[in-house]
Amino acid sequence: MKFINSISTSIKKNHTFRRIFYSFTFRLVLLDIKKNIPLLFFWAFFFAMVTENLANSYGVPFLFLGPEYYNELSFLSYFIVGFSCGGFIMAYHISSFIRNADRFPFIASLRFPFIKYCLNNFVIPMIFLIVYCVKIYFFLKAEDYLSTGNILLMILAFLSGITFFLILTFSYFYGANTDILKLFGIQYKTEISYKTGRSRITGERNPNLITESRDWYVETYFTTPTQIRLVRSVLHYKKEMLKEVIAKNNHSAFVFQMISIFSLMILGFLSEIKIFEIPAGASIFLLLTTFMMVFSSIYRWFSGWSTFIFLLLFLLFNYLYKFDLLATDKAYGVNYNTVKADYSLKHFAKNDLRKDLFDKDIKNTIAILNKWKIKNTSLTQPLKKPKLVFINTSGGGLRSSLWTFYTLQYTDSLLNGKLLSQTQLITGSSGGMVGAAYLRELYLRKKHSQIKSYYSSSYLTNISKDLLNPIAFKIATSEWFFALQHITIDNNKFPKDRAYAFEQGLEKNIGNVLDKRLCDYKTPEANSEIPMMVLTPSIVNDGRKLMISPQGISYLTQNVRTSNIIYKELYDNVEYARLFEKQSASKTYFTSALRMSATFPYISPSLSLPSEPVIEVIDAGYRDNYGLETSLSFIYAFNDWIAENTSGIVIIQIRDKHKISPVDENPPQTFMEALSRPMGSFYGNLFNVQDFNQNKQVQMADKWCKSKIEFIDLQLHNEANDHISLNWHLTNKEKKKVLASISFDENKKAIERIVELLK
Repeated sequence: MKFINSISTSIKKNHTFRRIFYSFTFRLVLLDIKKNIPLLFFWAFFFAMVTENLANSYGVPFLFLGPEYYNELSFLSYFIVGFSCGGFIMAYHISSFIRNADRFPFIASLRFPFIKYCLNNFVIPMIFLIVYCVKIYFFLKAEDYLSTGNILLMILAFLSGITFFLILTFSYFYGANTDILKLFGIQYKTEISYKTGRSRITGERNPNLITESRDWYVETYFTTPTQIRLVRSVLHYKKEMLKEVIAKNNHSAFVFQMISIFSLMILGFLSEIKIFEIPAGASIFLLLTTFMMVFSSIYRWFSGWSTFIFLLLFLLFNYLYKFDLLATDKAYGVNYNTVKADYSLKHFAKNDLRKDLFDKDIKNTIAILNKWKIKNTSLTQPLKKPKLVFINTSGGGLRSSLWTFYTLQYTDSLLNGKLLSQTQLITGSSGGMVGAAYLRELYLRKKHSQIKSYYSSSYLTNISKDLLNPIAFKIATSEWFFALQHITIDNNKFPKDRAYAFEQGLEKNIGNVLDKRLCDYKTPEANSEIPMMVLTPSIVNDGRKLMISPQGISYLTQNVRTSNIIYKELYDNVEYARLFEKQSASKTYFTSALRMSATFPYISPSLSLPSEPVIEVIDAGYRDNYGLETSLSFIYAFNDWIAENTSGIVIIQIRDKHKISPVDENPPQTFMEALSRPMGSFYGNLFNVQDFNQNKQVQMADKWCKSKIEFIDLQLHNEANDHISLNWHLTNKEKKKVLASISFDENKKAIERIVELLK
């Protein structure tokens, strides 16, 4: 404290520094640092985002630096983000005014008190905008997508959006202005020149300058962006008058907040209209703007009790989340209004002994395999046995969707359709399964002459389109409290939440080709028109795998009977179609099944299913990122048939990163880094651990498998120093990186080997 007082004393002796230190602008910055840390947290979040210091591996900063609207960077996309950023800046000004205006009674004697307050509260927003614009410039330069002139045009669009919002807002406050003249008929006192210290009208020197001593003493303020004035004393005004002027302006600010929040809720009802799918960066600005306005509104009403009230509301929200009013994560098409499925150890034990189901499913799948053999046996070489292909594809958001689709499409084109024809099973997780499902559906449509070819580059464009904009907009406008809209499917009501936005966004991007139920794929798979696909999301309750397929697959869920080993078996895999048979599992929308396998924290939410107890499912990658366990289980179940009817097995692993990666360095750590490293290391190495475990499984398979298995890896070049973000959004540069990966020597050789094996 003595140190601070000594600095203050030194400043008072220096006239120039004194004017700066006791300027309204500088005092507002100090006040934020001392009293308004919650407001600074909002700014810290956005500073970390635009400087690429937060969530960089997930590509979140790119949503601000390279926003897309209608799937392209444009003047309008930057203008929309700028407009939303302007909303956040104004929310900051309003929140700051509500919290701080009472500390500076002199502003009540000025004309347009709120506008003058905003004019002096510019430091943090100005620094942010400068940093933001510089980062936009270098980001677009690195993208190598626009010329320098067009980059500057994008920055101008961003600043224009901010300016447009501020003009609209200040127009409102100009009309809603309440000052001492309007409220009490008292004329404004003449402003005092900063340079001369004289009245602008009478020329009198230092007339009634501020003399009172207060914690937040102020001497100068900006009256326009280019003019500084000295502060006059307001001791001759009644305190009640000054307080009423500030209170009236607080009321105007509060009304503006309520109009803004209500407008956002209205926009939520329009979220399915394409024009309102604004850039995700803009939606994040809107979301944080809403939170800031809600927080400041609580402060306006409860002042010193605001923290307690905010905590109370949070606890209430936390409690209500347990009920259907707020818990909105469901699988579309499933019947949630009937008897609940029995999810218990007793149920698992009962089904594990169902030899009738096992035999039935084995028989049906052998029938599929026989049809596979017939279609892949050459008429000219009937004695030549075909290779049986399994495709294992990893998770990884949109990068995996694009990489999986492209590698399969390209390799299949070299083989004139033989790759997909000889593929029996596709397994994996998350984005990879989305890309594989899209190509499989196009392959089916080609067989039914609904399309001419599935090799068009337009399909690549479709699968790489942004999925994040509609999700983020839904969260920002309506789902931050509860879903306002619902859709009725088979007499069941489902929320139009971010899960709905994800599924609808995917469908729009790919032309609605996956608008099907799970049962719609039963016949095409049974006839071996298309490969079987098994989705394996993980169950949150206990870590089991939920096996989703239109076919009966009890051979993948029942325990293998052992004769030489006596042990207490576990019930691991759970068959979705049979567990939820009475809840219309077969009518599950296929996009919902894909979503179960592709949940992403906070973006595509985990969902709950109608069982007792209720189970929640998350991304398949938590248990088996590549689906290899499922493939090996399938091979084991049909070991004899495969050995007799094929010339061997080819397992193609499509990976979103290299299988063998260099050992990470372990540089000196801060205390916080050392504290978080154990958990961070555990989750960071989750997929490496899976690879190590599956490496052992493959070695043991050599002892029981009667056929030769050859693994071929197609690996995305996704290095730590040239990272492709894990997200449902890709920049143009990232899309190019994904497509270019197929030209690397290791992938060229892998594709050549696939072609050689399947010719």
